[in-house]
Amino acid sequence: MSEWTNIVLESLNQVWTQMLVFIPKIIVALIIWVIGKYLINLGVALVRKIDIKGTKIDDYLIGVFSKVVLVVGKFLLLLVILDFLGVGRAIIGAIANGLTLMVAIAFGLAFGKALEEDAKEVVRQFKKHLVKK
Repeated sequence: MSEWTNIVLESLNQVWTQMLVFIPKIIVALIIWVIGKYLINLGVALVRKIDIKGTKIDDYLIGVFSKVVLVVGKFLLLLVILDFLGVGRAIIGAIANGLTLMVAIAFGLAFGKALEEDAKEVVRQFKKHLVKK
């Protein structure tokens, strides 16, 4: 056999071996997904049955809270599955970096807008002192 044939056969063997190792992880991830969805739906059903004696909790508020539980539960379930498959840490790091930058930009814009008039006054005073000399 030629050298190219050996290279192709060795590459196919490596791909096949990696797939055989990865398929059980996929099956376990699917099992985690099914069990997780069942538990999330159970939690949402329990939230919808909340009825505290002596208080009048609006149905709208319970609906919103159940939707929040559903969305957060599915997001956390997705992160658990991605972490099990080995890619979750990178995604969590990227999300954390994105949230940090988002908060920093929001604070910068808020303070910039709040101090806009003061900044105009400082620039006006600075220009006034430059023109005098």
